[in-house]
Amino acid sequence: MEEKILFEISRSISSTLHLDKVLERILDELIKLIGVEAGSILLINSESHQLDFKVAKGEKSGIIKDLNIKIKIDEGIVGVAVQTGKVVVSNNVQDDTRFKKDIDWLTGFVTKSIIAVPIVMKGKVLGAIELINKRSGDFAEKDTEFVSAIAAQSAVAIENARLYEEIYFLKEYMNDIFESMPGGFIAIDRYGKIITINPRASQILNIPKELIGENFTAGFIRFPEIVELFKMALSKAEAQLRREVHLTVGNNHKIIGYSIIMIKNASGINKGIGMIFQDITNIKNKS
Repeated sequence: MEEKILFEISRSISSTLHLDKVLERILDELIKLIGVEAGSILLINSESHQLDFKVAKGEKSGIIKDLNIKIKIDEGIVGVAVQTGKVVVSNNVQDDTRFKKDIDWLTGFVTKSIIAVPIVMKGKVLGAIELINKRSGDFAEKDTEFVSAIAAQSAVAIENARLYEEIYFLKEYMNDIFESMPGGFIAIDRYGKIITINPRASQILNIPKELIGENFTAGFIRFPEIVELFKMALSKAEAQLRREVHLTVGNNHKIIGYSIIMIKNASGINKGIGMIFQDITNIKNKS
């Protein structure tokens, strides 16, 4: 039965890569299955070196969110769990010298018992799961084992969610760069599929961004000069810097100054080709 529950929780928390949703699901399942009055998941803030309440549930949890309460990494029972990397259980916190009463004073909540389980990934403590006031009595060894198993799964889910958010942020940042470039930029992968067409490229060549995903030979069929440039770059796998090409765009003759760059990964393997260009027609006509 427990294995089935663990599997269901694992499937639930792995079904999304959004960190907040992952943490919400983890805590909801634990509060329901362990049967506690409240709970929270705290993660270490690498900048402030404090524990941030990423998600809190139960009575008075809204106050924690409203006041943006943080905990010093070496304070309280949860701090002990984070510092030692070990589970801490206290079934009578009012007589436990490790217990910090500050949050109870701030919220008006009365803490009676706590289990704090560190979330550890590859030997590194990311934070902790904290469950408060078990309804059916004291926290037992069975609870410790169960929450520890969930914490282990949570560490993987949290790292995956963090990685996804970092990649998403980087992708959005790169998109912003391409969107803001004063020159045109077109990229194709090594198989010839069009990957990127920034707004300035669309404007200079009067082409839609909907060409993204097509093969360049079909996408740029109106520009045989560009097709030949990409074919040559793909076959020779070498850059071309500061060159010019004459194009007919609609009824207009344009002189395009361009550079072809090779797009490589960290290992130096070619992943595709990028073309950076400007419309230099007016400059050339004045000279």
